[in-house]
Amino acid sequence: MFLKKFKIKNYRCIKYASIDFNKGVNILIGENNSGKTAVLDALRVCLSYGKQWRDIWVSVNNFHLDKNNPDADIEDIEFHLFFEIENEVETGIFNELHSVGDGGKQELQLHFRYYIDERSGVKKVRYNVWGGDNEGQSITPDVLDLIYFIHLDALRDAVHHLRPVRGNRLGELYSKIVTDEKRQEFLSGKVRNVLNGDTDWNTLIDQGKSKVNEHLKETTITGKEQNVEIDFLPFEFRKIVDNLRIQTPVYNEDIIENGDKQRYFELHQNGLGYNNLIYIATVLGDLKRQKELESNAYVALLIEEPEAHLHPQLQNIFFNYLNKLNEIGFQIFVSSHSPTITAKADLDSLIVLQEQENEITSLEIKKSNLDDINKKYLKKFLDVTKCQLFFSNGVILVEGISEALLIPVFSEIIGSDYSIEKKGIELVNLNGVAFEHFGKLFNSDDPNIRLNCRCANLTDDDRTEGGDICSRAAKAKELENGQLRVALAEKTFEIELFKAGNNKDILLEIFGEMHPTAAGRIEEGASIDEHANSFLEKINSNKAKSELAHCLAIRLESDAGLRNEFTVPDYIKSAIKWVVKGE
Repeated sequence: MFLKKFKIKNYRCIKYASIDFNKGVNILIGENNSGKTAVLDALRVCLSYGKQWRDIWVSVNNFHLDKNNPDADIEDIEFHLFFEIENEVETGIFNELHSVGDGGKQELQLHFRYYIDERSGVKKVRYNVWGGDNEGQSITPDVLDLIYFIHLDALRDAVHHLRPVRGNRLGELYSKIVTDEKRQEFLSGKVRNVLNGDTDWNTLIDQGKSKVNEHLKETTITGKEQNVEIDFLPFEFRKIVDNLRIQTPVYNEDIIENGDKQRYFELHQNGLGYNNLIYIATVLGDLKRQKELESNAYVALLIEEPEAHLHPQLQNIFFNYLNKLNEIGFQIFVSSHSPTITAKADLDSLIVLQEQENEITSLEIKKSNLDDINKKYLKKFLDVTKCQLFFSNGVILVEGISEALLIPVFSEIIGSDYSIEKKGIELVNLNGVAFEHFGKLFNSDDPNIRLNCRCANLTDDDRTEGGDICSRAAKAKELENGQLRVALAEKTFEIELFKAGNNKDILLEIFGEMHPTAAGRIEEGASIDEHANSFLEKINSNKAKSELAHCLAIRLESDAGLRNEFTVPDYIKSAIKWVVKGE
């Protein structure tokens, strides 16, 4: 079985969320404070219920506070888990969670409700937990024991968790490799027999014992002398494996000559990134073994920020391996800020959490407005840079490098309140006009199947002499809906720049410095349109679009006087204002 749907109500920053999960890997992405940790912690609360040892619980401070309505009553926290049945035998094993829904579809359900009790004058958190359809349906410990998970938090300390002490992760792994008590006793007995039969060790122990007894004899009453026996601690299997330690070899085996001694680094001498990989590998081994021992158990891995301390190439390798673990049969939940991991992921495994106007929303990309063609395109072209749009407060889509270089400066010229950098707006250079594949992330009327930040699509209308816009621009305009606005440049970006305010003098001066001969051949013509067209012709013939944009951006950034003289074209100004403030 696997967790198919998870509903959260009134928990921390989340007023309400209903998330559909995949059988294998699920990646929660989004900006800070968008609810990623809240979702994982809610899962931890539920999956650890009934365990003898747990490190998380619901407190009074976990109840949701409505930031938009300070006077709103505190409402109950609810968690509802819906598990998909994959094998009929699971309906019997987890009978207390069994439910038959509409159409006779069977599933397993686990429900939690937490509420505040103030009858004693002190706020206390009370709760009800039940399985199936009917509140009050109790769940036995045997069923809860078949729900198993491991959580790796964002601040995990690999050296701490792997050190040779009671209950460490390495010991957990070995105790699952050998589960038969007789086999454990046999193996620990071999260690005991080796030491008990060793003359050197027995001599050493007798020497120490005689020293202690010699002094005891002198310090006790005659006739009531005390003496001691000294022996090794009981050689219990778990205590032995708890004292195993991990080391990493210093030398490659290929360079060690016969007789040369290998040396080892202790974990604290190793890098943080590789220690994290060693720790995660140990945990994965533990989970895989647990699934082998209890094939019908539900097993999950919750990882916060797996990218911690890993450079991008290692993130790629690690994440590719996570995808392979689908075959083992446990479910993986990952929260991440990493565009590298996002770019590497299957789009259908992504769950985007966003915070807009103090409300948390979630979007599973598999439920979005994207069709298979859109997904194939995005999978190919969503590189690390473009993936940053999933973490942003808004998105501006542009055709090329010229717009990408200048729009951040233009937003500062409009006003400090519209700075796209300070407002967390992501500028995505598509290097072309494939706007549909990106635009459909934003343009649905249904907020449940779109990203809920605003998006502006800037493109040229390439209009003809008769004033008709090109079919590509018309198609882009048809996408306008939901959170998407489309802003068209009259003919081209450079034409709009040239015609706005007194910009032509600034642009002619900069182009004259770049290409004086070509600049001298620009014809003013009878109108500003003819002048702009001649200017564009010379830019194109010298392949100077990006060079011009770069030089203009530098001048505007360094010259406050020039910024005051420059006019941002209206279509760009309206796009920035829409994305930043919804104006």
